[in-house]
Amino acid sequence: KITLTFDEYVDLQDVQTNLTVSPVPKLNPVVERKLRSITIKLKDTLEKNTTYAISFGNAIKDAHEGNVLKNFTYVFSTGNTIDSNTLSGKVLLAETGRPDSTLIAILHTSPEDSAIANNRPKYYTKLDSSGNFHFRFLAPGTYRLYAMKDESGTKRYMSTSQLFAFADKPVIVADGT
Repeated sequence: KITLTFDEYVDLQDVQTNLTVSPVPKLNPVVERKLRSITIKLKDTLEKNTTYAISFGNAIKDAHEGNVLKNFTYVFSTGNTIDSNTLSGKVLLAETGRPDSTLIAILHTSPEDSAIANNRPKYYTKLDSSGNFHFRFLAPGTYRLYAMKDESGTKRYMSTSQLFAFADKPVIVADGT
């Protein structure tokens, strides 16, 4: 259980849409607010020596004035260090050459082609209005990079009608990148 305390009364809006937890847990946490605090109840066992990032997007706002605390992220580690590696890129639709901000970018650690359909990803992030994605707090490793429209909310490739793309080579994230 994690409790965040603020100096003003806060509200939560659209938590299910805004909240991103990386690495992706098997079970989503329960997020509640009461007056000046937000409580995050983790429903999953945490991995050893792992950096976790809980990003609220635009879900937290001041209860009186309605000011949004944009892109607030709570980061912690179950080890001695916080991973600080990043990976950025851009996704454009092949048909139009334009971005689609409804897509997500996904990183898998499994080299299997079927991982995108059968397993939850290690990390995912939303694309911005220009088609850019930015992963933060990554552990060093070799990842498979995908982009897709996640209409089902499962972060998995479920249908041949789903927008889907993949990098033709693994992406290597090393310390200091």
